Amino acid sequence: MRRVDARLNRMSLHCGDRLVRLLPAACGTLLMVGCASPGPPRPPSLRLPEPVRDLSAARAGDGVELSFTVPWQSTDKLPLRGASVRGQICRQLEQQPCVVVATLMPELHGQHNLATWHDSLPRELASGPPRLLSYRVEFFSAAGRSAGRSDAAYTVAGSAPAAVNGLRVEGSRMGVVVSWDTAATADGEVLLQRDDISPRTAATAPAKHADRVAWLKTNATAGTTLDAGAEPDKAYRYAAVRERVAQIGGRSLPYRSAESAPVEFVLRLIYPPLPPTGLTAAGFVSASGGYAVDLVWQPVNDAGMLAGLAGYNVYRGAAKLNEVPVMLPGFHDATANAATRYQYRVTAVDKKGNESSADMYVLESVPQ
Repeated sequence: MRRVDARLNRMSLHCGDRLVRLLPAACGTLLMVGCASPGPPRPPSLRLPEPVRDLSAARAGDGVELSFTVPWQSTDKLPLRGASVRGQICRQLEQQPCVVVATLMPELHGQHNLATWHDSLPRELASGPPRLLSYRVEFFSAAGRSAGRSDAAYTVAGSAPAAVNGLRVEGSRMGVVVSWDTAATADGEVLLQRDDISPRTAATAPAKHADRVAWLKTNATAGTTLDAGAEPDKAYRYAAVRERVAQIGGRSLPYRSAESAPVEFVLRLIYPPLPPTGLTAAGFVSASGGYAVDLVWQPVNDAGMLAGLAGYNVYRGAAKLNEVPVMLPGFHDATANAATRYQYRVTAVDKKGNESSADMYVLESVPQ
C-alpha cells in the first residue's frame, strides 16, 4: 500500500501543453473530468455604436425639434466611452440626397442619454407648399465606423400655419376662460398648452417636467374655450399654437405654428355663483289668525362650479332672515306683518362664501 501511494505522488497529468501535478486526494476527480478544450477565440470588438431607434421630428414655426436617445453600448453589447462616440444628423427633401446639418459629440451618462436638437430651417424650406422632409441620425466609433443610420423621422417643409395672436386668460366660477383673436384667413386647429409652474417641494415634484404640461384641444373658429381642469390656487402658464395636418406620400404629418406669447395666471375662488331666478312671495293668514309669507324660486344649477353651491340667503329689506344658507329653493317667513309692504331678495352663496347678485320680489301689504 505504501508503494501505491508513493507512485501516485510521483504521477503527472499532461493536459494540452500544460503539466499539472496531482495530489493524491484530487487524482481521481481530475482523471474523471479530463482535459478541457478551450473554445474558439472571439474576434475583437469593433465598438460600433448601436443605431438610434427612437428618432422623432416635430415641426414648429420655422424650426424642427429632433429627439432621440444617444447609444450607450456597442452592437456587441459592450459599454461605450463618451470620447469614443461621435455622430451626425442629415436632412433630406424627397428625391434629394441627405445633407449633413449637424455634428454631435455627446457626453454619455449610462443608459439614459436623451438628446434634443433644434434645426432652424433655411428660407427655402420654411416657405412654399407642404413637402416631405426627413431626418436621420448616425453614430460612429473612434475608428470612424458605423452600424448604420437610424430610420427616417418625417415632418413637413413649407410655410408654417399662422401663429395664434391675442391670447387672453381670465377666471370664472367654472374654471379658466382662455380667448384669442380669430382670423378668417387662418386655418388649422388651435391647441392650448397649460404648463404648471407652481412651486413644488421634493415630496410633490413629478419625475418629469412633461407631467406638469397639458395640451387642450379647442374649436379653432370659436376664439374661446373653458379650461375646467385647472386647479384653484395653482400658477399656470398658457400658450397656444395652430396645427395643420399635411397628407404627403400616404403619411399624415402634423405641423405647427410658432408658439404664441405666453400668459401666466392663478385661478382664485372669488367668482360668485349665478343668481336665483323666478322669486315669488305669497302672504296668507292661517286658520289660527297668524300671518306668514312663503317664498319660492328657481334653483341654481351648480354643475361644474369649482367651489360648489352652499345654499341661499333670504333678505327682507336689509335684514337677512336665515342664519345658515337655506338648502332648498324655498323659505317660510313666519315673522311678517300683514299690514306691511315688504321687499324680499334671495341670493346664492358658494362654499367659499362668494355671494351672487339678488333676485327681488316686492310683496304688497295684505289688508286686515
